[in-house]
Amino acid sequence: MQELLAAEPPDDSVDYRFTRYDEDPLPLDKLAFGDPRRYEIDSHQFRIVKNLNETYTLEVGYLYETMSGSSPWYAEPGPDGPLQVMSGATIRERRNQVDLALAYRRNDFTHRGAIGYSTENDYQALYASYAGEKDSEDGLRTISWGASYSDDELSPTDALQFDRVQHAERDNWSASVGMTQILNKNAVIQSGVSLTRQSGFLSDPYKQVWIDRAVLNDSRPDQRLLFAWTTKFRQYMQRSKAALAIDYRFFRDDWKITAHTLETAWRQPLGTSWEITPSIRYYTQKSPGFYAPFFFERPLDGLWSSDYRLATFGALSYRFDVNFRQERWSLSASVEYYNSDESLALSGTPENTPALVDFWRLTFGFRIQL
Repeated sequence: MQELLAAEPPDDSVDYRFTRYDEDPLPLDKLAFGDPRRYEIDSHQFRIVKNLNETYTLEVGYLYETMSGSSPWYAEPGPDGPLQVMSGATIRERRNQVDLALAYRRNDFTHRGAIGYSTENDYQALYASYAGEKDSEDGLRTISWGASYSDDELSPTDALQFDRVQHAERDNWSASVGMTQILNKNAVIQSGVSLTRQSGFLSDPYKQVWIDRAVLNDSRPDQRLLFAWTTKFRQYMQRSKAALAIDYRFFRDDWKITAHTLETAWRQPLGTSWEITPSIRYYTQKSPGFYAPFFFERPLDGLWSSDYRLATFGALSYRFDVNFRQERWSLSASVEYYNSDESLALSGTPENTPALVDFWRLTFGFRIQL
């Protein structure tokens, strides 16, 4: 579900944010072959917001990202359970993304259209989106809606050497609708649903599967329909001048993946300039029928994947944010730790998944109002 658009024109501003993402190495007792060191990602994000007049606001964004590390290929049977095969050499990639958005406000309506382009050495995407909202006459309710489309093209590296697809395409269509309701002077709730349709090459060209002593390429359905329902609640606490945030998301698709996400956060001002926000998030997922760490028999429907991201697992993430604000500028920093494990799953049949990831994420940013 999209976030609400700003009812009032945002301030002219320049934003920068740096993020370091660092995955823990794969434990050696789970490694069959390859480099146990996993991904490190550095991201630099820039955004400029400019009010052209009282009606139109222009936004320009740019992202530069560098990635290095090893990637899980497939799992194979070991004496005490699955062992993970990793890529033998360090993978190095760069991503550039630019997007442009224009918002239009008139009376109780707000409209926002955006286009963007993202490119890597083996992947490029062109996308567009639209979002709108309308306030009720009493100002207590807002209806929001949106739609988006992306056209993705893949050209995997070393395609001939590793028998990967040389070129593939996929499309993504999405639509959403939601409502925000002010419950009282201290509480507000937002709820909405989204529907996404994916078609084309939906397998991962860099993943493989161990099947009856043979190693085959990842093979998934070429169609996917995804449904999500999201609800967000905010409660202001007058005594502590803090705000409690509770978010819940339900996800289901026709691959029969089911997921739940629950996050709580406490935003606490300290004086007039500082604010701290500790938060915790729980995630649980049930795998589709074509997933397994490995297969002793070849599935008759021709569908199989050992991608750990499709496994049955649960995860807990802990985050702490700090913000410092002055009249025309602000600084922000956050640290997050994410831990995933099969035992944390709420439902489904957990299997030993050696490639499940734990990671740290550090973020620093600043904003200058023009």
